[in-house]
Amino acid sequence: MNFPDFEKLVKQRRSIRYYSDKPVSKDDVLKLLEVAHLSPSVENAQPWHFHVIFNQDMKRKLMSACCYGNFVDAAGVFIVVSCDHSHEFSMPEVVWNPKELEFSCMAAMMHVILGATAMGLGSCWVSLHHGQVHEFMKLPREHTVVGGVMLGHFKAGEEKSGEHFERKPLSGLVTVYD
Repeated sequence: MNFPDFEKLVKQRRSIRYYSDKPVSKDDVLKLLEVAHLSPSVENAQPWHFHVIFNQDMKRKLMSACCYGNFVDAAGVFIVVSCDHSHEFSMPEVVWNPKELEFSCMAAMMHVILGATAMGLGSCWVSLHHGQVHEFMKLPREHTVVGGVMLGHFKAGEEKSGEHFERKPLSGLVTVYD
């Protein structure tokens, strides 16, 4: 892939909140998780754990723990990503900031989102109240919920965006030190 192809992919990516009833295949989800698994992480710790939720009742229950995610149950699949902090103790000289492991998980989530765009699937990053999700999913004590990714096939009319959200000028977001 060359840079223009990658740039086109990034420009195609957008947050999709409305999906069709067409199911997302487990094979497609596994392909996306294979790509996520290739994400960079601190000392190659690979601290992520992907909780793949197809179950409609579970998705509905998780909606109450979503920040602005009152539409999660419409997605074909919802992936909750947790960070295994047990790696901190095995390499304390490297992981001086525990958030670094969570940042690695966020990189993996972005791989899922870009991969979904390349596959023609819609996706949306969802912030979660981690305490509620942690309790509901009975996650191990050393896991922290990082966030969620909704995936699904586009609802009719949602395939292409007619509006482009304005971005801040890059000049106000970049400082170059020569």
